[in-house]
Amino acid sequence: MARVVLGMLGLGTVGSGVVELLAKHRHVTLKKIAVKDINKVRTTEFSCPLTTNVNDIIDDPEIEVLVEVMGGENPTLSYLEQAIKKRKHIVTANKEVLAKHGPHLFALAKEHGVTIFFEASVAGGVPLLSTIHKGLEANEISSIVGILNGTTNFILSSMEAGKSYEEALAEAQALGFAEADPTADVDGFDVAYKLSVLSALAHRHFVKPETIYREGIRTITKEDMALAKEFGYRIKLLGTAGKRDEKGKEIFDVRVHPTLVPLEHPLASVSGSNNGILVKGHAVGELTLIGPGAGKLPTASAVVGDLMNLAGALKLPDFASYFQPVIEASPASATPPDEWKCPFYLRLVVNDTPGVIGKLGTIFGANDVSIATIIQRDAQDKEATIVILTHDVLGRNMNQAIEELKKSDFLKTFGNAFRIFRSA
Repeated sequence: MARVVLGMLGLGTVGSGVVELLAKHRHVTLKKIAVKDINKVRTTEFSCPLTTNVNDIIDDPEIEVLVEVMGGENPTLSYLEQAIKKRKHIVTANKEVLAKHGPHLFALAKEHGVTIFFEASVAGGVPLLSTIHKGLEANEISSIVGILNGTTNFILSSMEAGKSYEEALAEAQALGFAEADPTADVDGFDVAYKLSVLSALAHRHFVKPETIYREGIRTITKEDMALAKEFGYRIKLLGTAGKRDEKGKEIFDVRVHPTLVPLEHPLASVSGSNNGILVKGHAVGELTLIGPGAGKLPTASAVVGDLMNLAGALKLPDFASYFQPVIEASPASATPPDEWKCPFYLRLVVNDTPGVIGKLGTIFGANDVSIATIIQRDAQDKEATIVILTHDVLGRNMNQAIEELKKSDFLKTFGNAFRIFRSA
């Protein structure tokens, strides 16, 4: 195998892992690394020079591949564009820049005869993208559903063990799973970007991130976790990337929200910082992939795996077209939540007075919401907790019922409303 020369942007957690793993691959040479602060104390050993000038890498004609592990949208997008125009292949872990600018970047790469590898952008060390792109190439993928964020899964696992959201988040931050500002993880942005990337591979269209419904985990309580388990469920933050044809029109069901998953389902047992993903193909049926979705070496493993695939093919004529996924130039929009149909879990605190259950039934019935189970708990100080599980209900009907509930004279507190897992 011929020697391949790389340049890398970023030397943080993932970049350090890449350097560590590349030390075992002598046919790949890491020539330069661009960093923000050249004087920062680093524990990772590296033999190549550091630079604060990204152009030292982009303009170097010997460097054939740009490895991008710096993250963020800007100025990363500009660096990738410049590198592609210099006919450098790209290996990136950046789901945000791909989700927001994927169609443009892939078109630019095709124009300049290079390719973009991005296994590390979704599910860390789990070989999800290569499985979809090549392993399941004979299949029509109808849906991808899974736990795609290790930080939130760690937090929810800790909450199931008895911790509050605040305690579980603090633990995740202390262990390095969560950032000081956890917004991207706990509010669902991270998963939304990953779903856009998955849609591109599975369904040939990136989905505009701003159209993807996001609901995070901040409002989940220990009480919700305990009640869910009592009814035979675990609460997981699930991302869904589905596509269906409706009267000749492609409908993209792409969303991220907390979901009650049956205890016997494979995703319910995915704990800690692991990811778990179900891929449904028309020929193969349903596949389950479970593994570490984040962390230094798992993510670096995906980056270096891409590099090995690239290095093995780099000298072959016109190899780039083989690795270029077929992605449409125009991104798609996700369907709004009003159009989804699934069961719901609701927790309410109401006045403990006669007739409340009947009033609840009237509101739900008037909005075509069919109740499967309703129980009353913890009646004290003239208040009671009501837990409701519904049958399948259209999103707009449930939203209308919730709005009426919030205006009612018997409601003290509206706790939570979460969707219950329904197989696509």
